[in-house]
Amino acid sequence: NLERIFEEDRICGLFKNASDREGISINVLGVEPTGLRFKVMPLADGSHPAIIGTRILVTYVDSGKVQFSLNNIRLATDSSYTSDLPQKIAIVQRRKSFRTPGPGNFDRDFKLLIYFARGKEMIAQIVDMSEDGLQLDLRADATDMSIGTIWTRCSFERLKNRSEPFDLVVRNTRLSQESSRIRVGCQLLDPTPRNRIEFESTRNGIHTARVQRRLKFWFQNVSWCS
Repeated sequence: NLERIFEEDRICGLFKNASDREGISINVLGVEPTGLRFKVMPLADGSHPAIIGTRILVTYVDSGKVQFSLNNIRLATDSSYTSDLPQKIAIVQRRKSFRTPGPGNFDRDFKLLIYFARGKEMIAQIVDMSEDGLQLDLRADATDMSIGTIWTRCSFERLKNRSEPFDLVVRNTRLSQESSRIRVGCQLLDPTPRNRIEFESTRNGIHTARVQRRLKFWFQNVSWCS
């Protein structure tokens, strides 16, 4: 139910209509008898957009996407907003194996470390990831990338935080947009339960932050970054 979805503060996206690709971020403060109460997050320039009327709210829970219309949006006395409670809620179940692009230039502190020889490591750019694999962009001459190659004790790293080590096996390769680079598809090899949790948490954190237009902060609810 609605109370369970918003039992804690949750950042959501608010859109004018189904074709709106911009949207704004809101923080849902609570579900009250008189309606849904939320606060609008400031834009990149520090300004706060004014909203009235009807909007579409989109957020994500563990099982998928939650979407519904907010009607009769009005400004409250404490600079928050309230709206009528939704009459209908759509929950779109997502495929467990779905992939999401990496954060790219939004977070240059996020790295995948690959150890391919004693005392040697390289940093890989994550093109996209699922709960059990990665597509990487690497220098074509960096190391052996033939299909079946195994890289042991790899890890995600962001500043002082690091995931539990995991092993990857190369499943496919293809040319990158740059002739000096190559795309490498890797799969988790014999992952531990914690490996699976951290991969899924990372994938979901990036995906949710992208939808909410807060990609710079994708790591805030990721298990190994806390």
